[in-house]
Amino acid sequence: MKIKPTFSYFPIACAALFGFSHSAYAECAEDITGKWQLSHVVIQGHKVDDDTQSWEFMSNGTVRFLKTRPVIDASAEYNCEGVVIYMKGRIPDRLKILEFDGTTMAWESLEHGGVFHVKKMP
Repeated sequence: MKIKPTFSYFPIACAALFGFSHSAYAECAEDITGKWQLSHVVIQGHKVDDDTQSWEFMSNGTVRFLKTRPVIDASAEYNCEGVVIYMKGRIPDRLKILEFDGTTMAWESLEHGGVFHVKKMP
C-alpha cells in the first residue's frame, strides 16, 4: 500500500484567519494606538482652541470617541489604508494623517473639513 503525502490546510487557514483579522485595521502608516486628546482645530485658516474631544484607537480595531460638550461617548470600528483612517460609526469619517511624530498628530477630516491637532495621552 502506497501512502500519499497529505497536506493539511488547517494551519494555513488559521494563520490567514488570525493574520487577516488583525491586519485589517493595522495598516496605518503610523502607530495610532492609544488615546489622543484634541488641542485645537484649524478651520478655513482660523485656529480654534478646543480640548473637549478625544479619540482612543484600540488594537482590536475599535475607536472610542469622547466629547464633553455636548456629551458624546461613542465607539465604532476603524481601519487604515496608509495615511487615511476610516471611521465606520454612525457618522462615518475619513481622517488623513498630515503630521505624526509619535506624541502629536494632525489630521484632516476628508468628510467634514478642518485640521485637528491632537496629542497622545499617557
